[in-house]
Amino acid sequence: FAQYAFNKSHSTCYAFVAYQTAYLKAHYPAEYMAAVLNNQNSIEKISFFMDECRRMGVTVLGPDVNESDMAFAVNNKGEVRFGLTGVKGVGEKAVESIIEERMERGPYKNIYDFAQRSNTRSVNRKSYENLVYGGAFDAMGLNRSQFFAKTENGILTGVERLIKYANDYQNTQSSNQSSLFGGSVASYIPEPTMPDAEEWGLIEKLKYEKDVIGIYLTGHPLDNYKVELERFC
Repeated sequence: FAQYAFNKSHSTCYAFVAYQTAYLKAHYPAEYMAAVLNNQNSIEKISFFMDECRRMGVTVLGPDVNESDMAFAVNNKGEVRFGLTGVKGVGEKAVESIIEERMERGPYKNIYDFAQRSNTRSVNRKSYENLVYGGAFDAMGLNRSQFFAKTENGILTGVERLIKYANDYQNTQSSNQSSLFGGSVASYIPEPTMPDAEEWGLIEKLKYEKDVIGIYLTGHPLDNYKVELERFC
C-alpha cells in the first residue's frame, strides 16, 4: 500500500509506534490501559476500553479515597483504579485536598479520620454523597445505605452527622482552647454513631453508581440472573 498511496516513511513511523505500544500492552498491561483510559474524551470510549481490560484480565476498581489519584492510575497490586475526578459533582478542589492530605499524612484510617482531616470548605455534602454513591468509602466497612439513613428518632442522615462532626472537630482544633487537664477540647468530641441500615439491592446500588461515574463498575444489573442467562440464553 505504501507504494500506491502512502508515504513509506509515514508507514515506517506507524509500524514503529504500533510495535512500541504493543510491547507496552504486553509487558505493562495495567499501566498501558490506565494511560489509554485517561486519553478518552467520552464515556462510550471508556466503556469500550473497560471491556478490553476485562478481556485482558486487568482488574479495574472503582474510586477509593485511599488509593485513587486524580485520573486512572495503577495501585501496588497492578490493578487500575478509577480517578476521583471521574466522580461527578465532587469538584476538583475537593479531590485535590483529599489527595494532598493523604500524601502528607498517610491513608485515612476510617470515615471519622477522613472527616477530621478533610477540608470542610471544599468537601461538602454533595461531595460526600457522590463519593458514597461511587463507592469511594466502601473499604471503610460501612454500607453505602448507612450514609443516607437516619438513626432511630434522629433528624440527621449519616452524611449530615459526619459533616457536623467534621466542622465541630476542626473548629475546636483551631480555637486553642484547653481543658482543665491541658488536653485539647477537640479530643472530647464524640464520634457520631452511624445509622444501621441494610445495604441497597444490586439494582439500586448500581443505579446511583452509574449516575455519578457514568458506567457500571462493581457489577451489572443482570448479575442476579447469571445462572438463567448461562443455562437458557
